[in-house]
Parts: sequence; C-alpha cells; structure tokens
Amino acid sequence: MVAVMTPLYAVSLGVEAQWLGLLMALPGIIPVLLALQVGRWVDSIGVARSFFLGIAGLLLSPLTVIVFPGIAALAAARVLLGLFVLVFTLASQSLVASLTNGKSHESNFGVQSTWLAGGRMVGPILVGTIIDGAGYRISFAAVFAMVLVAAVLAYEVARAAPRASGGRLRPSPLRKDAVSSTLRNVGLQMAVLTSAGVFLALTMREAFLPVMLEGMGMSATVIGSLVSLGSLTSVLIRPAMPAVIRLLGGAGNALVTSMVAVAVGVGLLSLAQSVAGFAALAVTVGLGTGIAFPLSIVSVASHVPLRDRGVALSLRLSFNSTVEIFGPMLSGVVVAATSFRFGFAAAGVTLGCITLVSLAIVKRFNAGAILGEGAGTERAGPQPEPERGGAVGAAED
Repeated sequence: MVAVMTPLYAVSLGVEAQWLGLLMALPGIIPVLLALQVGRWVDSIGVARSFFLGIAGLLLSPLTVIVFPGIAALAAARVLLGLFVLVFTLASQSLVASLTNGKSHESNFGVQSTWLAGGRMVGPILVGTIIDGAGYRISFAAVFAMVLVAAVLAYEVARAAPRASGGRLRPSPLRKDAVSSTLRNVGLQMAVLTSAGVFLALTMREAFLPVMLEGMGMSATVIGSLVSLGSLTSVLIRPAMPAVIRLLGGAGNALVTSMVAVAVGVGLLSLAQSVAGFAALAVTVGLGTGIAFPLSIVSVASHVPLRDRGVALSLRLSFNSTVEIFGPMLSGVVVAATSFRFGFAAAGVTLGCITLVSLAIVKRFNAGAILGEGAGTERAGPQPEPERGGAVGAAED
C-alpha cells in the first residue's frame, strides 16, 4: 500500500524527482546503521516479543501523516517505517528459521514470503481505489486500521511462541572475526548479489513508476492494479519454487534467472506505452522477485553454518538497506537530469551487469550447501569454517 501512496502523495505536495528519491531512501537509514545491533537486541529480548513490537511500532508511521499531514510528517513516517520494519523483519525471519516442523527452509520461507507477497498483492489495488474515492488522508487511515489488526494477531503470536519455542534466545557474544569470515561465505555473497541487485532495480521502479503512470493519465486504481499484478505473480510462483529450482538445475541457476527477469522487467519500462505492456512487465518482475527474495534468504540458511547465520542475515539486510538509501537518491538525480524512461533503462542495465558478476560464483554456490540445511556440522562442498549464529533474519520482502 505504501509503495503506491508515498510517491503519489509526495508529488501531490509538490516534491520534485531528486527530492522524491531522497524521501523514498529514508527508511533505509536506520537499518544500515543499526541492523546488527537490532539483531542482537531481538535475540536478547526474544523474537516473539520483538515480532509484536515491530508490528505495533508500525502504527506510528501512518498515524504521523494522519495527525500532521504534509512533507515533514511524510518524511518522519518514512523513518519510523524503516525502524519498525527492521525489527519486524529480523523477528519474523528468526521465527521462520527456527521452525522444527520437519519441512525444508525452501518450504518454510516460501510459505512465509507468499503470505507477505499476498499483502503486497491486495494492498496496492485497495489503496489505489481509496485514493481515487476518498483521498490520501483516508488512505493512510486505512493503512493504520490494517496494521492495527495485524498488531492484534502479532500479540497472539507473541503469547503463544514462548510456550512453543522455550522462550527467548540468549546469543553468545559476537566473535571478532564473525563478520569477516561470514563475508567470505559464498552463500552470503550470492544472497547479497541477488537481493541487493534486484532491490536496486526495484527502488527505481517503486519510486518513479507510479509517478510516470500518473503523468500518462492513469488513475491511482489502475496504477495500484498494475503493482498488484506483479505481486500476484510473485505469490503464484513462490509455492512452486522447489520445482523451479529442479527445473533450472540448482538454486544458483534459479537466482541468476530471477535477476535476469527483473532486469528485463524494469529495463523495458523504458519502452512500454500501453497498460498491456506495463502489465506484461509487471508479471515478469513478479516472477523474478517471487524467486529472488525468498531464495536469497534460503541461500544464507543453507550455506552459512548455524552459529553465524544471524550475522549473515543481518549483513544481507544491511546491504539491502544501503541500496535502499542510495538507490532512490541516485535514481532521482538521473531522472531529474534525463527522464523516467532513461532511469528505468539504466536500472535494468545495472542489474544485468550484477547478474554477470554472479555467474562467476554460481558453480561454487551450487556445490557448497550445508547438508541437512543448516545443521551447522556436515557440509557438501567448499565452505568457510563453521561459524556462530543468533536468532536473526532478514527479508524486506
């Protein structure tokens, strides 16, 4: 919902392209600075409590705009969004990573990310309809109401989770070489190249596609529908992720394919002219993101030994958040100096170059998964020495 509301509302307030890029970058500031620290904090107070606090804190973001409408309030709301999405992301991924239900990481993360993608499927078209019918302030109120319902559900999760998992987790102190050794892990390297590269292209699309479409005369409902179409595709492909991996000959090949799909789907926005063309590209991007984001998390869970998995997931989030800060800012400068369509083409080409880099490590990645999906002991293929992990996860997705 916010992906549609924020750029349209900002433009209605008179925000220009370069400042719109800065506004869209604000949620990434806190994760870049505090991802590792917040991850340790989540471990110390318990992932279930953190899960509830993250959802409850998100109420402050739309409430700020409702009470104090304007550019300053929108900027503050974006910062609050970044803080509490960080807490929610780390806690929710920790809960999924720690499940002992007998299913694989691919299956568990596929189900979790499918539910998240379902929200991104329904949200844009719903908020687009509300904007057209009632305006921006009511649309922020609708977001507040939905997050409030989610907070109630999260409270029930927080109450039930300690009984199921034995309460909070107590991580041991971070080793001095944990970060450097984890950065050498091929699973993390592939995860960062995929998620950060795809995220770079998506920040351009998220910030400027709604504005370009509005300039072409499309209503907020149509814009929201196009965003929802991509999310629907993402939802539909995720349950089939294990079959896709087998079809493409390994998780590494699937990650590379997902990057190609997003690069094409974003880059060709520079040529699209009709609703049908934009819809086809939305489907292409949805296919790519539906595989890229959950599988990049799985690549950490399946390649990084248990004792450093929390560090790895937090590092992945930090790289993504860095892209979230600088991607929209650079995109805003490019768009202001050229055009929307040149910016989309540049984003697609950039992701294409990152995809070529990933090809250099894909064979090593396919050969390097830990046996048993993260038991942290047995290994299949070349990997750095075993490392320690907390109860931290990462997914913006």
